[in-house]
Amino acid sequence: MRKPFIFIIMVAVLAAGAITAGILYQKYQDSPRYALQQMVLALKAKDMEKFFKYLDLKALFQNMVESSTGEMNNSPDKPGGDEWTRFSRQLGRKFARHIFPKLYDNFEKQIQQAIEAYLHDLTNTQILALTAAVATAKIEVQGEEAQVTIYDPKTKRPMRFHMRRSPESGVWRVVGLNYNDFKHLLKKEFFGKSLRKDNV
Repeated sequence: MRKPFIFIIMVAVLAAGAITAGILYQKYQDSPRYALQQMVLALKAKDMEKFFKYLDLKALFQNMVESSTGEMNNSPDKPGGDEWTRFSRQLGRKFARHIFPKLYDNFEKQIQQAIEAYLHDLTNTQILALTAAVATAKIEVQGEEAQVTIYDPKTKRPMRFHMRRSPESGVWRVVGLNYNDFKHLLKKEFFGKSLRKDNV
């Protein structure tokens, strides 16, 4: 009688363990970190379609415009500027907020192609560094929103970005970057390359 009893207990423990593991894995699949790890795996496989599944390009573009124009708004006007000069600057900022979203709609394919070209050029070392950064990322989740902080492996500089769970698919997607954290990288990797190509 004792052996069947022990066997039943073992089966119950294994079943409970399997159920717990399943729940934990499901919870992990529903997490921002899982989405980030899937993005890194997509980069390794050069699967850009899968990569962009976790990226809301239009929201990112809009976020960058708002952040960059916000920086302009917060920067003090040069001393000695007259009222007309200040008005012109304010008008330019408002114009930028309205025109850039339309530019994205017109040049969406070109923007995506430029990002794909950059990602295809990533080395295995860079992808491994991204893998490590995602594994150690600090992620703060509040409902359907998440604030993520990763660290540059060379400079240890924090690089923060925002994620949101899609209400349609339930997938966590990157929707915004901290402009101050990423502007040095954007200028170096995108604008710098564009200028070099133009000068060739």
